[in-house]
Formats: sequence, structure tokens, C-alpha cells
Amino acid sequence: MSKYTKTLLALVGATVMLSALVAGASANRLSSTSRNIRATWASMEFIEPLNSTVRCPVTLEGSLHSGIITKTPGALIGHISRGTVATSSCSGGTASILQANLPWHVRYSGFAGTLPNITVMRTTVIGASFRVAGPFGTCLFTSSAAQPTTGDFNRAVVGGALTSVNVGGEITSNEGCGPFGSRITGRLTGGSTSLTQLGLATGITVTLI
Repeated sequence: MSKYTKTLLALVGATVMLSALVAGASANRLSSTSRNIRATWASMEFIEPLNSTVRCPVTLEGSLHSGIITKTPGALIGHISRGTVATSSCSGGTASILQANLPWHVRYSGFAGTLPNITVMRTTVIGASFRVAGPFGTCLFTSSAAQPTTGDFNRAVVGGALTSVNVGGEITSNEGCGPFGSRITGRLTGGSTSLTQLGLATGITVTLI
């Protein structure tokens, strides 16, 4: 191998490494086109240990503290200020949100995908308080740092648009409420059918900066 070829390969290798470092450094923060968010679920499900399921339409509204999010796990990035359940359209039981416990705190927890191609922005919600009535009884649940509600925002790699948000998490009831007066642990699940800027039909885009 000639000296020229070795030098060329070394330059190419250095360029690739530098590009990777720059990409990693530039992916330190996320920028959102809107701080105000509204998400709706045609069916958000609560599943208890014996697989009894309560399904309800849910709408949540909230805001980011800043249009710029630093990718620091555990960082407080926003809150959910309003939540409604279409109780009359529930099946398998009913559910309601405790309005007195709003707002709920939203924290950044991580991402999925390979930088710079983030496919999911992960968050946790602390203080989400709701009551569910089903075959298992009527129980009050409140998410905590130990048992958070999760919100995974799905992101299109091309363009960075947020396409939906999936909720999840296992939460133990605040008090004994099961058939035998015991505390029960239920599971939340469901994908949003609409994710837009609050008060608009416009979507939200998140880019790396």
C-alpha cells in the first residue's frame, strides 16, 4: 500500500469519526415546534390482574416548560394540566380523572432509535391520579416515581413529526379496594388517535439540535 493511499485512508477514517462525534454532540437537545400539546385516545385501557379490562375515550392536554428539551433522564420538562374521560362511552366499567390532583408532572426518560434517527421520545408522568370501577371493585390509582405512567411519543425519522403517543405503566391502588379488600395492581395501555398542537389541527415536529 502506497504512502498516499495510507494517508487517504487515515483522512477518511478521521472524517468519519469526527462526523460521528459531531452528530452525537449536536443531538444533545430536542426542539419542539409547539409547547402546547393535545392528545386523544379513542380507547385507553386499564387491565387488572385477572384481565378484566375497562376501556374509555380519554383526552389529555399539557405543555412543555420550554421549546427546547435537554436529553437528561429524569429532567422535568412539562406538565399535564387537563384531562377528561368520556365516561358514558366506557366499556367494561368506568373511569374518571381526579381534577384536584392536576397538574401532573412530565419527565424526560430517554429515547429509542440510533442517533440522529430518534424513533421514540420516552417520558414518565408522576402524580397521574384516576379512579377506575370494574368487576374488580372501585379503586384509586396515583402514579409515582416508583410506579410512573409512561408516555412514548412516536417520531417519524423523516421530518421529525410526532405521530402518536402510547401510554403504559403498572400502578398499585392507593388503598385496599379489591374483592377481598386488598390493593390491586393494574396496567395502562393505549395508543393515541390524535396528537396535535393545543387548539389547532396542526401536528408537532421535534428536531435534534
